[in-house]
Amino acid sequence: MNGKNLKKLGFKCGLEIHQQLKTDEKLFCNCPAGYRNDAPDAEIVRHMRPTLSELGEYDGTALMEFKTNKRVIYQLYRDSMCTYEMDDTPPFVINKKALDIAIRLALMLNCAIVDELHVSRKQYLDGSIPTGFQRTAVVGVGGWVPYKGREILLSHICLEEDACREVSDQGHIVTWRTDRLSMPLVEVITQPVLQSPQEAREVNELIGRMMKATGLVRRGIGSVRQDVNVSIDGGTRVEMKGVAKTKYVDKMTTIEANRQKQLLDIKVELKKRGLTKDNFKPVKSDVTELLRVWPSTIITSAIDSGLKLGAVKLPGFAGILKREIQPGRTFADEFSGRLAVIACLNELPNIAVSEIPEPDIGIAAREKLASELKIGEKDAVILTWGPAVDVVTAMKEIVIRAEEAFNGVPNETRQHLGDYTTMFERVLPGPDRMYPDTDSPPVTIPAESITEIVKTLPKLSWDYERKWEELGVPDTIAYKVVVTPMVDLFDKLVEGNTVNPSKIYACLKKAYKANKKVAKFDAGVVGEIFVLENNGQITSKELERLLTQSSPDNLKSNLDKLLADKSKISDSDIQSAITDEFGKLDNTKFKSVEAKLRYLIGRVGHCLNDAVDGGKLLELIKAKL
Repeated sequence: MNGKNLKKLGFKCGLEIHQQLKTDEKLFCNCPAGYRNDAPDAEIVRHMRPTLSELGEYDGTALMEFKTNKRVIYQLYRDSMCTYEMDDTPPFVINKKALDIAIRLALMLNCAIVDELHVSRKQYLDGSIPTGFQRTAVVGVGGWVPYKGREILLSHICLEEDACREVSDQGHIVTWRTDRLSMPLVEVITQPVLQSPQEAREVNELIGRMMKATGLVRRGIGSVRQDVNVSIDGGTRVEMKGVAKTKYVDKMTTIEANRQKQLLDIKVELKKRGLTKDNFKPVKSDVTELLRVWPSTIITSAIDSGLKLGAVKLPGFAGILKREIQPGRTFADEFSGRLAVIACLNELPNIAVSEIPEPDIGIAAREKLASELKIGEKDAVILTWGPAVDVVTAMKEIVIRAEEAFNGVPNETRQHLGDYTTMFERVLPGPDRMYPDTDSPPVTIPAESITEIVKTLPKLSWDYERKWEELGVPDTIAYKVVVTPMVDLFDKLVEGNTVNPSKIYACLKKAYKANKKVAKFDAGVVGEIFVLENNGQITSKELERLLTQSSPDNLKSNLDKLLADKSKISDSDIQSAITDEFGKLDNTKFKSVEAKLRYLIGRVGHCLNDAVDGGKLLELIKAKL
C-alpha cells in the first residue's frame, strides 16, 4: 500500500523513543549500570497481582496480565543490583547526572522544563519489573524537531528506569535478567502528527541521531528502542512495542495500517450479515471425548497427552477467519496470538479452524462437531487444546476477541515478529496504570540551573548538517560523522579547510579506531597536517602516524619534529637508500616488474621512515631499474 492510499485511510503515527543514558550508576540506587552476559549469582521467584488506582479502579492491562497466572523468575547479580530493584528498599536519591542529561536533551528538543520533578509509578504486571511498576518522571513538555520545513511537535520527555531483559517465556513461566533493570533512560514522545510511514522512519532517525550526536547516551544493541503508535480513520491507536531498529518503522507501520483497514472491513462485513454484538451468541464446549479418535496428529497427540480440547462456535463468521489481514497471516492468527499470551498456549499451532486446510478442522471433524454445537454453513469453529484451566481461559478469550470484531480495531500493544508483521502482546494500558510514587520526594529544578545548562549545550545534529550542506559536505558523510565523537573536530576542519571532506572523514575514522584521543586534538594543528599532506609536504603514512601515535599534548611537537627530520633528508640520502635496497635483492625473483617496484618502494620508504612521497620514490627507482 503506497503513501497516497495510506493518506486516504487517514494514517496517523506517533513515536515513543526510549534511549538509555550514559551514566555509571543506575537511576534510583548506586549499583553500576551495564549489561551482563555471565552466569547469574542467584534466582528468585515472584507472582504479580494488580492494585487499585487512586480512583479505586483496575487498569485493563494489569487485569489481563493477572489472567496469565505467570510464575516470574529473576536472574540476579550480586555486584550490579541491590534490594532496591527487588522492591525490598525504597528508592535512593535520583541520579543527578541522569537528571542533568535528561534536562539537556529536553532543552535541545525545545521543551519547557518543569519547575519540580514528580516521580510516578507506571504499572507493569508482565514481570519485566519486580516491583510491578516503573518509576518515571516528566522532565520537559512541548518541544519540537525540524523536519523538511515543518515542526514535528513533541508531547513530553520523561526520565525513567529501564526494565529487565527477557530470557525466556514458556507457558506460565517467564524468566528475566536484571542487569538492565533500573538503568536510566529518556522517553521522547511525539504527538501523532506523522502522516506517512516514511515520515515516521525519518523523524525517528532524526531524533535518534540528535541524541547520539550529544555523546550523552549509550550506544549499541538494546540501548535504544522505539514504540510506534498507528491509527487510521475509524480505527484506534495501536502500539507496536519495542521496535529494535529504525529501518523497520516504515514497513511495520504500512502493514499495521493495512491490518486496521482489513479489520474495519470485517466489521462492515459482519454488519452486512446482520450480526451485532447483542445478537452474537457464541457456544463453548469441551469436545475432548467427542474428537478423541480424530485423524489429526497434533490434536490426537494432545488428547493422548492428557490435554483438553475446547471448541468455540462463532455464529455467522464463515469465511471471516481465513481473511488475510497481514502478509501471510489471517484473522485466525489474531485469535492464536491472543491465546499464546493470555492463556499461555504459546506452543504453536495452538488453534485449529474449520475453514482453513489441514492441520486444521477437516470435513469429518466438522460433521462430528455439527450436532454437538449445532453448526450451520454460515458458522465458523475454532478448536484449541492445552491444560484444562488454560483451555477454559482460551475459550473465553476467543469469545472476547470475536466480540471485538464488531468494533473493528481493538486497543492493543503488539509485538514485532521479525518479518514486519505483529501479534498481540497486551491490552493497551489506560490512565489507571499511573499513580504518584509516595517513596520519592519532589525534586526542585531551579531556573538558574537551567540557565547554566543552556550555556553549555552542544550543537544540534541538524544544525551541523545544515552548515555542512552549505560547505559541500556529501550527505552520506554528514550522516555518519554527526553521531561520532569526532563531530566537533570534523566541523572545524571542514569549515576552514580546502581538503576533501570525504578524505578528512576517512582519515579521522581510521585514526580514531586506533587512538580515541583523536577527538580531543586541536583542530588548527590537525588542519595544518591535512594541508601539508594534501600539498605533498608529508606523506599519507606520516599523517596516519601523527594521528594514531600522538596525544593532544604532543601532537604539535610531533609534527614539528617530523618536519625537522624531513628537512635533513637529502636527495643523496634517498639515492643511497635505493642503492642499499638494490644491493640486498641478490637473485630474488619477482612475478613482474610491477611487483618488484612495489617491493622496493616499500623497503626504501621504510628505511626512510616513510618520509618520502611514494610517487617520488617510484620515479627514482624506475630510473635506477
